[in-house]
Amino acid sequence: MPRQMERQRPTSYNTFGNLSVPGTRAGAIVSLGLVVLAWLVIPIARPFILGTGGLGSVIGLILWRKHNKQL
Repeated sequence: MPRQMERQRPTSYNTFGNLSVPGTRAGAIVSLGLVVLAWLVIPIARPFILGTGGLGSVIGLILWRKHNKQL
């Protein structure tokens, strides 16, 4: 009777890998490149990208204004 091989568990639970992006200009370039790549390759993600970009911009501007008023 042949032995059945045990299934190995993945070392990472993240299906996209462990990509860390630093908060520097190089990290901004990498992030922008990932967004452009996702925009071109995954058409179904376009509304999500637009929505997160728009919502992030609005929240960022509100927080920026609030921070500058306190100074």
